[in-house]
Amino acid sequence: MPNIQDSLDDREIHLDRVGVADLIYPVTLPERGGGSQTTEASFGLFVELGHEARGAHMRRFVETLERHARELTPGGIESLLSELRTALGTQTACAEIECTFFVERRAPVSGARSLMACPLCYEATLGESFDLTLSVEVPVMTVCPCSKEATGGLAHSQRGHVVVAVRAHGRVWVEDVAELVEDCASAPIFPLLKGDDEKSVIAGAHDKPVFVEDLVRNVAERLDSDVRIHWYRVEASNLDSVHDHNLYACAERSR
Repeated sequence: MPNIQDSLDDREIHLDRVGVADLIYPVTLPERGGGSQTTEASFGLFVELGHEARGAHMRRFVETLERHARELTPGGIESLLSELRTALGTQTACAEIECTFFVERRAPVSGARSLMACPLCYEATLGESFDLTLSVEVPVMTVCPCSKEATGGLAHSQRGHVVVAVRAHGRVWVEDVAELVEDCASAPIFPLLKGDDEKSVIAGAHDKPVFVEDLVRNVAERLDSDVRIHWYRVEASNLDSVHDHNLYACAERSR
């Protein structure tokens, strides 16, 4: 059977990305303490396509992923893209990988254990060099400084989400990012709390009120001091509890 994909195209239009998207596969995520967890990931795998080629061999994307080790590490992603370039005969290969990492949380008083879901995304490109961005979304609690000042102590609080994207020299663990973000908010989010735990979390949050602007600046300041990180973007969204809009701030920096 002839490979129609290998036929020539005379329109002379180079395609920046062709490939497969939303490919669900199981992966193993290493943990900072030496353990691992298994989850499923959504893969987007792409290569460039020269103007002379009509199509790419789509099955080779799946074959390459199937042959490749499924532990999701920076080195493993680079190896996957290198193999993909060889299989498709291109100079550039890209990957977008989305999955969920579960961070263990223990309630502050009772010690009750629960798992907090942190969505994460790897965006990687292998061309003349390897470029990798890790994005982690962390839920947090914030207490409004204006509300606390206006009432003399009582304040409205809200749940928010902070997305931290980094490019780094060396390994940055998901747990590192989650702990950094939580330290910069009014309080962490806990999937499981008992009565005394809730009291402790609420009291602690009111002792540390932050605007959404404070939250982003707090995180940015911490990232600035991390010598591993040479680029970052911090986005925070607070789901406002007394207004019909959300609050947003962002900072992006390279060095």
